[in-house]
Amino acid sequence: MFPKNQEIKEVMHFLGTAVCEFTVSNKLIENLNNLIDTKLNENCLVNYGYELAGRIENEFDILKHLDHSMLEEFNIYINHYLQKTEEINKIKNYVLLSCWFNDQKENEYNPLHVHFGHSYAGISSVLFLKIPNAIYQAKGKNNNEEPKDGRLEFVSGNQSYCGRYNKIVHPQIGKLYLFPYYLHHTVYPFKGEGIRRSLSFNIDLIK
Repeated sequence: MFPKNQEIKEVMHFLGTAVCEFTVSNKLIENLNNLIDTKLNENCLVNYGYELAGRIENEFDILKHLDHSMLEEFNIYINHYLQKTEEINKIKNYVLLSCWFNDQKENEYNPLHVHFGHSYAGISSVLFLKIPNAIYQAKGKNNNEEPKDGRLEFVSGNQSYCGRYNKIVHPQIGKLYLFPYYLHHTVYPFKGEGIRRSLSFNIDLIK
């Protein structure tokens, strides 16, 4: 169950569209990592890494293994996002279409891309589950440039004067980002040991 005393906190980023940043419960992070590690040890997950546009070897479907408490907490954030973006009254229902995780290693990356579902309207997500020290310790080429190693970047096509068309996200364990299918995003490679684990799901909106 979602902790009743946990306040839902979100940060909105507007890039011609809305990206909502949540901090999920520690219990959800612990349970997801335990589930993933258990299923990896059992060697029972389907690897879709070969279907990626980028170079991430290990991408696994986890949808059918999620339990009720995990889905319940996801639903809380999804509903909150729909309310914040004033979409809640425009849809009849939504469907959790897919859920997967990436275990990204050194030099792997995912190029600029968007997500798709069965509906033209939908919500995508990124939730950070594990971050190696190599990413935290990465530095920019100079003092005026923020590091991009292992970072997630959102890129909007709506560039305007005094506007912002991109947002670089510095990964933090427990941060969840919700955004529309059509928003372009990319994941940069990193140098060093360890696994950068992120989980994503796609939600079809039924209008």
